[in-house]
Amino acid sequence: MVSERLEYIYSIKPRKSLGQHYLRDKSILKKIIDSLNLTGKEVILEIGSGHGELSFFLAQKSREVWAVEIDPSSIYLLKERLRDFNNVNIIHGDILKFQSDRFFDLIVGNIPYYISGILLGNLSERWNYKRAVFTLQREVGKRLTAKPGTKDYGVLTLAVWYNHRVKILFDIPKECFYPVPKVDSVVVELEKTENKDIEKDFFMKVVKSAFSSRRKMLKNVLLDLGLEREKIIEILQSLGIDPRRRGETLSLEEFLSLSRRIYETIFSG
Repeated sequence: MVSERLEYIYSIKPRKSLGQHYLRDKSILKKIIDSLNLTGKEVILEIGSGHGELSFFLAQKSREVWAVEIDPSSIYLLKERLRDFNNVNIIHGDILKFQSDRFFDLIVGNIPYYISGILLGNLSERWNYKRAVFTLQREVGKRLTAKPGTKDYGVLTLAVWYNHRVKILFDIPKECFYPVPKVDSVVVELEKTENKDIEKDFFMKVVKSAFSSRRKMLKNVLLDLGLEREKIIEILQSLGIDPRRRGETLSLEEFLSLSRRIYETIFSG
């Protein structure tokens, strides 16, 4: 049950350079909180805590909160709002440089567009966690849930799919934010899965090679992996993949199979 009235403080102008857009719709905030399904036992990492609108409720409903905020002008407001809680750790710093050995049951945050690709692309390598719920620009949400063969399907899609199940929970109209951004947003859940039996670094090397030129066929675009064209064609055909296909048409399972076979071929000599 939300127990505090939202009180937004606009005396501090949102910084465009940090992609700051503050959620100002109480019903959406409650919807986000409800979607987290908190039990009171969770250890939570919050990315971009801002003025603490969400942090305040996370502190009430979880065992521990690590609130990371880069904007020094927001830190004072954040500390004021959370001063009565002893289960909140406020960190003034860049989330891309934040390191912790803690296990987080949940990572949550409104992710600025300018860091979304960097953050999501190697999220699982940054921290140990069970799941994440992020507010993202709709464009990014579409990329995370795109189907093979579509324009939104690409390197970021597969980097996240490698060890997450992805689901869009609901949309947020742009009018729910201050200042109003140019596009709508979505709330996305990433449920962590086990790593696959091929190292992610090598998997991503194959994926990036396949997407290095969307117009080229796999038999031509995979040459930079160090194999001769004839060997690449042989590998693709052995997996039932037409060498004339393009990388954007391959499913996650096909990329995993292809990565394993290329790895075996390279390192078995």
